[in-house]
Amino acid sequence: MTSFNTLFNRMFQEKSKSVYLIYLIQAFATLFFTIMMTVSAGGHSQEVVVGNARESINPIVKFLFMFAVMMFMTSFIAVFVYWIVSSVKNERINRSQTWRLIPISDTKFLLSNFGTAFFTYIWLGILEIATVIVASLSLLLSSKEIKIALQRSNFDFSAQDWGQLLGGLFLMILLGYAWYAVVSLINLSSRSIMDFLPSGSSKVLVFFVRLVTVIVIIWLFAYAGTTLFSVIGRFTPFAFLAFDVIVTLIDILLLNKFVEAKQN
Repeated sequence: MTSFNTLFNRMFQEKSKSVYLIYLIQAFATLFFTIMMTVSAGGHSQEVVVGNARESINPIVKFLFMFAVMMFMTSFIAVFVYWIVSSVKNERINRSQTWRLIPISDTKFLLSNFGTAFFTYIWLGILEIATVIVASLSLLLSSKEIKIALQRSNFDFSAQDWGQLLGGLFLMILLGYAWYAVVSLINLSSRSIMDFLPSGSSKVLVFFVRLVTVIVIIWLFAYAGTTLFSVIGRFTPFAFLAFDVIVTLIDILLLNKFVEAKQN
């Protein structure tokens, strides 16, 4: 039997390729936009505004800071693209004969597939944040006004603040995992239904089956969510944890009993 760590590392390496590709495209696009903005702003004074104060800065420092701002702005597009790309890759792995032949349980297989997709998504965010920080560092170190503003800032966090921060982080992890689990549920359930259809079924029929499956699942989620909200009064991380566990169990059942792998 293949260990979970071995499979997780292999899937992470495979999905990291998409992360690096999206990050490089984003970086080159950001560099292009920054150069265009610098050229269009040629002749203007190199100043930075901090509160009511204005401070002259080095052109290179300003260029790096503009790059950091553009990198931050394009990060929203990049992570959305990766959500779509990683979801598609997850479903290809679920139905890949090569991956499914790995001697490991379906539970560990699905957890590894969902987990690596989410952690590579986090890895993309880390790369973007690190780039923004490094590009902004020259301005933070050279600007006296920014140093004074940071010294005056109060970053004192109470135990309650840390609790809310950790609770929000845990909730974000559960929501990120839920995205991949729900996408797999929609794909695996519709695939299970279509496998019972006669061979050579029309594309219209296949589309209709997928559409009905999506509508039914969305309705069930909405009904379950409304019922859950009326019972506990509010959505908590534990409610989302229960949701993730239930959807994952259904995915495992579908993958094990109804969905056959296909040759790559």
